Amino acid sequence: AGTTNQNIFQRMCGAVCSSICGVLMIPICMALVFWNENNLVINEATANLVHDATVYSSCVPSPSANGDLVLVACDLYAPDIAGELPHTLSPFLSHFSGASLSWNTEIYQWTEDEHESCHKTNSGGKSCRKTYSYSTEWSSSPVDSSDFVHPGGHDNGHTDFPHNVESSGSVDAPPLSIVMSQHGTPDGGFVLDSSLVSYLPSENLGNRLKSSAPPSNSSDEWQGAGSLTPQMLHKYDGYLQTAYGSPQIGDLRIQITGQTADEATACGVQQRIHGASSDYTFVPLPPKKFGWFGKQTKPLERLQADKVTQEEFIDQYHAENQGLAWILRIGSLILMTMAFNMVLSPLSVAADGLMMLNYCTCGLGSVLDGAAQCVIGTAAFLLALVLTTITIAVAWFTARPAASLLAVAVTVGIYVVFMKTQKKSVRGMPYVSMSA
Repeated sequence: AGTTNQNIFQRMCGAVCSSICGVLMIPICMALVFWNENNLVINEATANLVHDATVYSSCVPSPSANGDLVLVACDLYAPDIAGELPHTLSPFLSHFSGASLSWNTEIYQWTEDEHESCHKTNSGGKSCRKTYSYSTEWSSSPVDSSDFVHPGGHDNGHTDFPHNVESSGSVDAPPLSIVMSQHGTPDGGFVLDSSLVSYLPSENLGNRLKSSAPPSNSSDEWQGAGSLTPQMLHKYDGYLQTAYGSPQIGDLRIQITGQTADEATACGVQQRIHGASSDYTFVPLPPKKFGWFGKQTKPLERLQADKVTQEEFIDQYHAENQGLAWILRIGSLILMTMAFNMVLSPLSVAADGLMMLNYCTCGLGSVLDGAAQCVIGTAAFLLALVLTTITIAVAWFTARPAASLLAVAVTVGIYVVFMKTQKKSVRGMPYVSMSA
């Protein structure tokens, strides 16, 4: 544990530097908001292009549709790639038809966490105290316990990942081996390129793994480092683990995940594979211009890991676009609020000078300082909210000027009608004389 102290003048110097950084952050946040709104408009226009796609009633490619935008819902074929796993892991998975297999290894280690607690002093300064806590947990990388502030009793020793198996990695199906077809067969359908394959979901394959018998002798037990053999592992709780019962320092656990689906719906431009008589693939639809300022859609080539109708496909596309936009909107507002808090940080430090009143009152300084900080924080949020809203409005005007002008016209019209109605109601009121 250690304690550091800052007086109000040291804090003010830091606050001025923070304020400068905040001023630089504000235009960056505005640019992010502006980009997000324009990106949403482009993504929504791209999703609407699916309305123009030719919908297949079956999964048999039609030569007449070559070069057209098509929407196809089919069963999915994928080759068995379980045998491509490293020798140490392949005995636990006898079969897996999919686009890729990946594994990730974690090691059980001591870890150090730093905690800092601060409080304001009556002189307007700040006193901070650092403490350190230690716990054992699964880590994605080995932890060097010699760097701990208090290494005693928290020793990870020389434990490490095995040297004969990569700690993480993946194996992929051969290119153009994933096929959408009538009955999930490898021929006579639509071959998926790497872009569409990337849409396939990943799942934990813990339930598909085989179990292994406990080690029969000491040579089959993991020693915390060295080579890892299949006999040192067993299935437990969705992982392959070296621990039997409670894990010890240096124990390993490996998670295996696979990317696959039984059926899918894809949208793209149909194109015959060069040299093939019956197999087709998809290529992206080139960008299309839209709007007054010549904006362009994104290339359209998309897959959903389920059989859906055209309207469901479009609705899910729109939902994904809106979800991403709202995440970035909220994130941008938070960043903007942080930026304005940084800009106003000198006021916040100056308000901490009210703490000096505690020397001659019973805590009045703390009350006033708390109220001042609340006002400053609220002001930062309101400034961020107003600026974010204005930026969104400007972005929408540049991205969709027709819709924006229509919205402005409707708003002005409603206001004019409301004001005329109010004037008529005032004129229609009877005059009452107050004279006797």
